[in-house]
Amino acid sequence: MMNSILETRARKEGLYNITLEIPEGNYFDIYDGVDEKDAEDILKQYMVYRGDDGRPSDISVEHKKNNHTVNIYANLHYEGNDHTDQPLTPSITYLND
Repeated sequence: MMNSILETRARKEGLYNITLEIPEGNYFDIYDGVDEKDAEDILKQYMVYRGDDGRPSDISVEHKKNNHTVNIYANLHYEGNDHTDQPLTPSITYLND
C-alpha cells in the first residue's frame, strides 16, 4: 500500500501540512472503515517507511468517494525536534502490497 500513496506537503509557519492520498481499493483491502485511529496508524507507518522523523499532529481522514481515494491530513513538526527513534519493523506487513 505504501507504494500507492501520493504525498503532498506544504510548509506554513514552521509546520509542514501533509496530505496522503490513498486509492480506496488499497485502503479497504486492509481497513474496514475510515477513522482517525487507522489514519494515525497509516501515517506513522508511512513516516517510518520514508525514514521521516517529523512528529504528526492534528490528524484527520476523509473518504473522497468521487475521487475513489482516502485522504489523510496532518501537521508535521520538525523545529526543535530531537531525532525520533523509529521502530525497526512496522506494525503491519502490508507496506509493499
